[in-house]
Amino acid sequence: MKFFIGDTIDRIFFIESFKILFFVSFLIFSLDLLLNFVKEMEDLNKDYSFSEALSYIFFISLGRLCEILPLCAVISAILAFGFLSDSGELIAAQILGKSLMLSVLNILKPIVLILVLTLISFEYVTPELERFAKGVKYKNQEFTNKTEWLQKNNILANYSVGDRFGSNLKLYVLGEERKLDSIVEAKSFEIQEKKWKLNQAFDSITKKEFEEYYWYEAPNVGLNENLGIKELPLSHVYKILSQTGPEREKKKISYEFWKKLLEPLSAISIILLSIALSISLFARNKNLERVLFGALMAFGFNLVLKIFGNVAIINNISPSLAILIPSLLVGYIGLKILKT
Repeated sequence: MKFFIGDTIDRIFFIESFKILFFVSFLIFSLDLLLNFVKEMEDLNKDYSFSEALSYIFFISLGRLCEILPLCAVISAILAFGFLSDSGELIAAQILGKSLMLSVLNILKPIVLILVLTLISFEYVTPELERFAKGVKYKNQEFTNKTEWLQKNNILANYSVGDRFGSNLKLYVLGEERKLDSIVEAKSFEIQEKKWKLNQAFDSITKKEFEEYYWYEAPNVGLNENLGIKELPLSHVYKILSQTGPEREKKKISYEFWKKLLEPLSAISIILLSIALSISLFARNKNLERVLFGALMAFGFNLVLKIFGNVAIINNISPSLAILIPSLLVGYIGLKILKT
């Protein structure tokens, strides 16, 4: 632990950065909680009490805290750097032989730690919080199976599905030159590992009946989920990504996966650039301006990533590159400015 935190000066920077990160996160979390509270009051009814609404709001906000932590990290890093500069501790550290880059690194240490924990939470914590919250709100509501469409390789499927069983399935099998070869129908089917088992299937084109019919390499994850792609664990999203059919849909899911996975890198990159620019942009005691600047930098960079992601999806470019390259470029520019 001492190796991570460093000596006394490093520890002061670490603690100050952590305190400001906690304070900023608490404020933004409270604001998000309040906004959700106002929104949720409209849904109160005899089956959804005030106490249940409070529980739902708390768990939803707690689950989405991980989504706002990168924004909090950018704002808190700029504030921490500004406070340490205004108080003279940054100058004192430089007099004692600490470089500017080392001081910035000490500010980043608690932020990196929190962002890594956030990434772990995306896998193990936030999906369960989302499920628990929805269970509180929708416990008395019946969920009906909806008819859905999916494409995998040369097969287009229309179906209704529950947990591991489905009904009213139609498989449109395409042959060469995308011509329709057969339409296999089944009243019920079972979702198995890497295949679907169709019971008493019938091909309406060839008029052939099947006692059992198997659709091999069929998807077995991402079906009948009550959570969206942004709410599911990363490992689950990756499985869905590996089984998604249409290329455009695969690119959209890929973008969400890589954006969440590379969130710590993106946040650190924009923090480096923001701190580097704040040195020349702000004089002493300009903390309000630093807060607004941090928020604008975070939202602006997030918008840039969305634009690059959409361009990648449209032009059949890997969404991972659309996130990784801008993040590395921004981080590199920030490092170059800090070193000069």
